[in-house]
Amino acid sequence: MQYSAVFSAALLVTSASLLSAQPATVDEGRFVITRSGQRIGTEDFTIRRLGGPDRNSFMAKASVVYDDVHLSPALRADQDGSPLAYQIEVKAGAELRERLSGQLGRGRFSARVRTPRGESAKEYIVSDGALVLDDEIFHQYYFLARAELGTVPVVIPRRNTQVAMRVEMQGKESLSIGGIGVEARHLVIMEPGGARRHVWTDEQGRVLKVTLEESGITAIRDELPR
Repeated sequence: MQYSAVFSAALLVTSASLLSAQPATVDEGRFVITRSGQRIGTEDFTIRRLGGPDRNSFMAKASVVYDDVHLSPALRADQDGSPLAYQIEVKAGAELRERLSGQLGRGRFSARVRTPRGESAKEYIVSDGALVLDDEIFHQYYFLARAELGTVPVVIPRRNTQVAMRVEMQGKESLSIGGIGVEARHLVIMEPGGARRHVWTDEQGRVLKVTLEESGITAIRDELPR
């Protein structure tokens, strides 16, 4: 009987260890992307918290489609959302337009970029606490929405640059997602040039909607997060 109790306890510990080693899905879903009310694309994404020795980091991947253009970003980030590694492939049909693979280390973002014109290396200084927010991709706003309000350094990999964006709380508002009403937190993000972006999240920080004022582009979930 004592052996059985010890065995059961060991089994529970082993099971808990195995569970903690498994990636946990933080958010997944689809954004429908429109410009001035006209549908122009979709983004299917998954954000997971990694298990095992990497359990304090995230992996965020997506498949983004605009007509015949397909973007495949993959971001590995630390517990604060700062990038550890990033890659993205952009294709038009079967043709490769761009492939970028980069890593952050010693305050620098180092990347290799391949295009039809050839391959090149890029490197630039990145501030502590910087986040990745690549153009034409929306699930990455999850990490910006988790950041503290105020000025946030943002890396835009395909522009090979870092900018300072200011995040402010606008308040709470009601949204309709997939025909269902939900209360959302509204954040306003101001770019250095003054253009504004709007992000709405649920109580768990999952992004429901993003609007880019300057371009007239909106990305909204096709259904509520589960």
